[in-house]
Amino acid sequence: MFEQLELLDRTILQTINSWNTPWLDVLMYAMTKVWFWLPLLAWSLWKMWKFYGKNLAMILAFFALSIVFSDQSSNFIKNKVERYRPSQNLEIKDQLHLHSHSDGSVYRGGMYGFVSSHATNSFGLMLLFLYFFYPINKKVLWIFPLWALIFCYTRMYLGVHYPSDIICGACLGLVCGFTTLAFYKLALKQIKTSE
Repeated sequence: MFEQLELLDRTILQTINSWNTPWLDVLMYAMTKVWFWLPLLAWSLWKMWKFYGKNLAMILAFFALSIVFSDQSSNFIKNKVERYRPSQNLEIKDQLHLHSHSDGSVYRGGMYGFVSSHATNSFGLMLLFLYFFYPINKKVLWIFPLWALIFCYTRMYLGVHYPSDIICGACLGLVCGFTTLAFYKLALKQIKTSE
């Protein structure tokens, strides 16, 4: 059964990776970088600042905690599992379309890919954005899951993560996000009782 799941994982990855064009190569590589999403982040923070005011500092501290928690836990798992990324796997890397830089070098990501830090970080943050944006504007909540999904999709398009890396990373990110929110609610409760 494990072999069938591994085959399915590779088949889905190769299918997604095969839907490539030169202009998408450039776009997907840009979209996998945090700087591409800075306008969305700036808009989100501006809306949150307008709504939460001085309380935003504490909220941002928990966003930072979520990033640290997600990033460290995903890297811990990567270094323990040591599953090669598809772009580093000798059995599959030559069958993939990988992004080439203008200097001829090829983007392969790091050595290990399970679980995806991009997926863990984005899904953890997505959960926090959904929670804190809910009282601001319910109509725009769809932006955050869409962002997380696109961010994760780029990793498969670029051939640096299997779907299972993404799915497990997303699940880990949700756990990190829920845990961070639990700490936030606990801190809020402590502040209210001390007043």
